[in-house]
Amino acid sequence: MAGISKLAMELSYAVVETPIGSFTLGASESAIHEAFFGKPSVGVSLASHVEHPILSMASEQVEQYFAGKRISFSLPIAAQGTPFQRKAWEALHKIPYGKAITYSEQADLMGEPGKARAVGMANGRNPVCLLVPCHRVVGKDGNLRGYAFGLDIKKSLLDFEARLSKGTLLC
Repeated sequence: MAGISKLAMELSYAVVETPIGSFTLGASESAIHEAFFGKPSVGVSLASHVEHPILSMASEQVEQYFAGKRISFSLPIAAQGTPFQRKAWEALHKIPYGKAITYSEQADLMGEPGKARAVGMANGRNPVCLLVPCHRVVGKDGNLRGYAFGLDIKKSLLDFEARLSKGTLLC
């Protein structure tokens, strides 16, 4: 099974179709380990949501998010990363829905002033995009910078959240 990591072989996967493309969730029996736009690698089998409670719960929450009925996720997440990466990902949860901050502001929020570049690199390694909202961070000039799944998806997410946060949330 070349090309499939050991972790991927131990996870179950589900794909949720969203207005901006397929969204894949990878989970163990106890937590979400991966979440990304696109389909899983060839050779990875998809689990039935009914058979996997974590994937069922995560799929439902992703569907609620895109239906405008959820602004944050309440899921067990087991993202693997360095202590600095995990600190950066924790800070992402503090960015309000419908808002964006700069990498410098995120570094300040973490108590790591001057480390905007390192924060950007940590965000780029976020293994659970959307669930941990790295799309809410922009360049210091306000322009979109890097997103593992393309700037079009990042822009779509930011526009979607900004539009719904202006008082039209369905929840």
